[in-house]
Amino acid sequence: MRDTGVGAPERGPGPAWSLCRRFGYGRSHYQRFADLYGFDVTAWSGYAVLRDLRELRMITTNAKRATAGSPTLAEVRRRVEGLRRGDLEDVWNIL
Repeated sequence: MRDTGVGAPERGPGPAWSLCRRFGYGRSHYQRFADLYGFDVTAWSGYAVLRDLRELRMITTNAKRATAGSPTLAEVRRRVEGLRRGDLEDVWNIL
């Protein structure tokens, strides 16, 4: 993991599930992580908010470096449209 911290257990696995889901690794890949971590963030009542914030951050980080007409901009737009539709299963391209 590149991020570490002290605090609520919900903070640790949140990004892991977003990455697994959005980049095509799937639930079983995440579940192995959650089992080792000892906490499944998707069962937490605040997970949806954490997920949405994390994914918005993942989009805006790439949006700020996207240039007009670039593949990065096209991917950012596709991701934004997916969020607008509420598509939680859309697999994103790695930028």
